[in-house]
Amino acid sequence: MYVAVQHLVKDRKKFWEAAQKIAPPANLKLHQVFPTKDGSHGICVWEADSLPALRTWLDGETAGLASNEYFEVENKESIAMPSGV
Repeated sequence: MYVAVQHLVKDRKKFWEAAQKIAPPANLKLHQVFPTKDGSHGICVWEADSLPALRTWLDGETAGLASNEYFEVENKESIAMPSGV
């Protein structure tokens, strides 16, 4: 499954420094990172076995640095229409 994560960054310097060094476990794969110019927000696209697995790991990695909102998405790389509508 693909998951988009919207980060509301609390500590820009520490968050983006940590993001450059991130080493996810084998069951998680980071595909894309879209930061705002000022670094106050970011949207990342992940591939994971489950949303809870990603949330547990990523919330631990970003604790105190960002608030994260998670969305299961249709795919990782193109424009898509929702299949459930």
